[in-house]
Amino acid sequence: MGDIATTPAPHHDVDGFSTLDPADAPPFGPYARWSRRVVAFLLDNAILAGLMFVAVGPGLAPSMLPGLDNVGGLGSAVDDLRWSESAWMLGAVIAMTVFQAYTGATPGKRAVGIVVVNRDSGRPVGLVTTVLRWLAHFLDAIFCIGYLRPLWDEQRRTFADSLLSTVVVQSRSPAPHPWIVPLVRPGRPGAQVVTASAAVLCTAGALFAVGPTSSMSGNFASSAMCTSWDPATRPGVPQLSEATFTSTGTGTISRWGVTHVLPPTGEGSEITLDWDGPLPLDADVSLEAVLTSPDGSRLEYSTPLDTGATGFGADPTSPGTIEIPANDLRGIDAGWSWSAQMRVDGVAIPGCGGRVPF
Repeated sequence: MGDIATTPAPHHDVDGFSTLDPADAPPFGPYARWSRRVVAFLLDNAILAGLMFVAVGPGLAPSMLPGLDNVGGLGSAVDDLRWSESAWMLGAVIAMTVFQAYTGATPGKRAVGIVVVNRDSGRPVGLVTTVLRWLAHFLDAIFCIGYLRPLWDEQRRTFADSLLSTVVVQSRSPAPHPWIVPLVRPGRPGAQVVTASAAVLCTAGALFAVGPTSSMSGNFASSAMCTSWDPATRPGVPQLSEATFTSTGTGTISRWGVTHVLPPTGEGSEITLDWDGPLPLDADVSLEAVLTSPDGSRLEYSTPLDTGATGFGADPTSPGTIEIPANDLRGIDAGWSWSAQMRVDGVAIPGCGGRVPF
């Protein structure tokens, strides 16, 4: 009996739907699996998010791909913190762009063993093509179809890869870019050191991007129930029911020993008074507050209320608020106390108070 001719079975991609004959693979390495590209993207984003937290604070870091938010937000981003205002963040973005342009890999890609190279030469594509490829990713971001395209494309390309003639292959040592050929030593003994350094950088980034977080709010409050009496003994006089001192200051957020002071959530503080019963029409009404230090010094405040035609009368507008300017609170700590009351036509209505909330 003669030999039976056999045909090599096609290669099935466990990541997606494409099939690829090994003979169709590029000579400089197999096409990178989609899952590796996703992991590399997450690692690069983790580096940027971790550096954002360390250098700037819990703001939203830049993303490595257009249209995909950075994992560093995770509900802790502060709108006032901008990565573009930090020299560290700008330097990191530029460095990662240059690394990919001339070595083919960002730290995340290096850690998982993939590189972006020219489809024909197998070499890193340089700065201009790298920037154009990033801009072309805006096409991939439309419904994320382009980012998913490597799952079924024979060369596992996004739309940006097709437009710029690039492919992503599994390799840690691609042919060097012509500009850095003089810098590459025979045997490239530093490749393992670079890969290990990239792995350490990715790990540190992930720790500071999504690590355990402790925070202290910048909102503080102290409430007290006020003295009440039998309305029959003071007909027509309102009663204070509750007073609340609310302070809006700075909070803190910490990860792995790095602590940032959060911007204030408001200006100054306020004392809010609630009362029951109508205020006499056209009465002279004011809300009064006193802040008292442990040595007896005082800060006094009085806020008049309009009880005329647009005021309280039969439809009392409770609560009322006493504003405490932010500058007045400098130097005040938890040893201070506060009290508040209402005064109607010169008669003080019993109030209440407590500790200043800091």
